[in-house]
Amino acid sequence: MGIRLILTVALPVAGAIYILHFNPRSSVELRLADGLVFPLPLVMLVVLSALTGALFASLVSWTEVGLFGLARWRERRSGRRRARARGVLVRAENLRSRGEIRAARRKAKKAARLDPTLSPAFTLAGDLAADAGDLEEAIRCNERLYSLSPDSLEALVRLSTNLEAVGRHQEAEKMLLRLGENGAVHPDILRRLRDMFAGQERWDEALAAIGKLYAAWASPAQRAADKRAEGDILMAAGEAKIALSDAKGAASMLEEAVRCLPSERAPRLRLGEAYQAAGRDKRAVKTWEEGYRHLGEPEFLHRIVAQYAPRDDVKAKRQAASAMIACGRKREGDPIPLVMAATLLFEVDKGEEARKWLEAATEMPLDQSREDSWVGIVMSLLDARGKLESGDRLGAESAFQKVAKEAGRKILGEPESGFVIRPVETSSAD
Repeated sequence: MGIRLILTVALPVAGAIYILHFNPRSSVELRLADGLVFPLPLVMLVVLSALTGALFASLVSWTEVGLFGLARWRERRSGRRRARARGVLVRAENLRSRGEIRAARRKAKKAARLDPTLSPAFTLAGDLAADAGDLEEAIRCNERLYSLSPDSLEALVRLSTNLEAVGRHQEAEKMLLRLGENGAVHPDILRRLRDMFAGQERWDEALAAIGKLYAAWASPAQRAADKRAEGDILMAAGEAKIALSDAKGAASMLEEAVRCLPSERAPRLRLGEAYQAAGRDKRAVKTWEEGYRHLGEPEFLHRIVAQYAPRDDVKAKRQAASAMIACGRKREGDPIPLVMAATLLFEVDKGEEARKWLEAATEMPLDQSREDSWVGIVMSLLDARGKLESGDRLGAESAFQKVAKEAGRKILGEPESGFVIRPVETSSAD
């Protein structure tokens, strides 16, 4: 039964019954004061009671209508503010795309004020603040974003990134680890922890996070990115161990880096250096030989030649030349190791053998896709080969020696390893 029905019917009837029970007369006295008494017919009293009930019922109804209208007005006002906030947010994004960062920040803040529940506004405001270097403002925005979406991984990662940027590493780490207390950790959180630990040079913990990542599902592209990140972390860890004179530990890290980044030369080069620092010279040479066989980078050949240190040592130069010939056999079709071998053989007065390898190099197809100065050397070899076939032996010999000098300046200069070998001075005696 509604309140209006109670006020309109039940209360007047109850009042009339009460009056009739205690006043068995046709009228009642309405006493306003000691000397002021008015007789009032009972029927009139009942009517007045009914009117009073109707009045109260009307007041209740009007109150309900007023409250409902107020709620509708506030809802419409809130809707207009939300729509306005979305429009302001769109303008902020447009300003950001045009590079007007200050104006974009003002619009993003305004959108957040208009609609305190609009998560994208806090996301944009936080990003713009971080881009402008205002990390404290970025933290406030991302804290608000996280409070709106406590289950949002994006909000958590953003906030932890900002906290780490201002040096609040423990807070950031606790936030990320808290999600893993009651179950498996999301891969995005593991990636964030991996990067955080790596940035703090906590290599073991970073690698532990990487190990957990492999147990989680990932798309092929994401898995490739994770593998790349693992390789970079292993490289950095290996470099750190080399700096600490822990060559053995560095070699272990760099071996894994080579596994993660098989098509890059840097891990293989540094792995050879780690073996060299650990006194395992043969292992270092083998590593560089394998690197050359897989990648064909001349820098591996530089390292191998430098390992033999052929300054004025004839035996060392012969050994280096033999190593170059062996590398040429491992990667058939590449004339560079044969040219390098010939250059070293010219140094030890083995002109006939040097010309043999130079002639062999001219028979190899030229890889026009290579963008290095070795292409010019091989082109000179082809010219020398043409002179030899035309019967101009003296011209061919001169051209071969010119190639040897040019190659000598290239391979016997200062390679990336820092080892300097004296430039070649060829002899025309042969």
